[in-house]
Amino acid sequence: MKRFTAIIIALLAVTLAFSSCRMKSPEEARQIAEKAFKDAMSGKDCDRENFLAAEELLNKAREEVNKKNYDKAEELFMAAKKKADEIGAFVRSHPDLCDPKAKKEAGAQKTAAAPNDGFEEETLSAKDPNMKFPVIHFEYNEYAVRADDLPLLKIMAEWLVNFPEAAIRIEGHADERGSIDFNMSLGERRAQEVRDELGKLGIDLKRLRIISYGEERPLATGSTEDAWFQNRRAEFVKTN
Repeated sequence: MKRFTAIIIALLAVTLAFSSCRMKSPEEARQIAEKAFKDAMSGKDCDRENFLAAEELLNKAREEVNKKNYDKAEELFMAAKKKADEIGAFVRSHPDLCDPKAKKEAGAQKTAAAPNDGFEEETLSAKDPNMKFPVIHFEYNEYAVRADDLPLLKIMAEWLVNFPEAAIRIEGHADERGSIDFNMSLGERRAQEVRDELGKLGIDLKRLRIISYGEERPLATGSTEDAWFQNRRAEFVKTN
């Protein structure tokens, strides 16, 4: 009987020790993850998809801590740390994209070299039924139409007014960075934004269809800012 009691006590002691260990909040993992995330802030815009993923993992980890699911919380903290490390690596390997000063200088050079990819307002005639349609470009991870391209949309709207029977397909594209699904969605939002802008200019939206090709149809090859800029675009195709 005494031996049985001793075994029970020993088992209870082990159980309590194990439980106390599992009840400990993963504070060290949290601090490591949050420091890594803070260090990765410079990639907030240039590696936005990974940044948002890391932020989501941190938020989920904090929720698990509140629920006292410490094992799960620690797993999520470490996953967030890993994602933040990936952002840091991207920032270090792409200083031209992630350094605000360098990015601004590169953008200024691009604008000076080819503000509208060869499409100047004076070269477009809204009265020409065979007018070569302009290409609308976008900033990285953005879908709002740039101020530089708004005059091109006005000319496109004038052309649609002059040729009321014409129907147009707006094709949205993205550069190679980001997941396939993310880029497909981004291409669609870019096409939709162009369609909405034309609608504001008085064009019947029924004449405008949209489609996204994501990163599937790059206009330029290579992993350079120039190539990425050319591939972040929306194009017009006459469908009748």
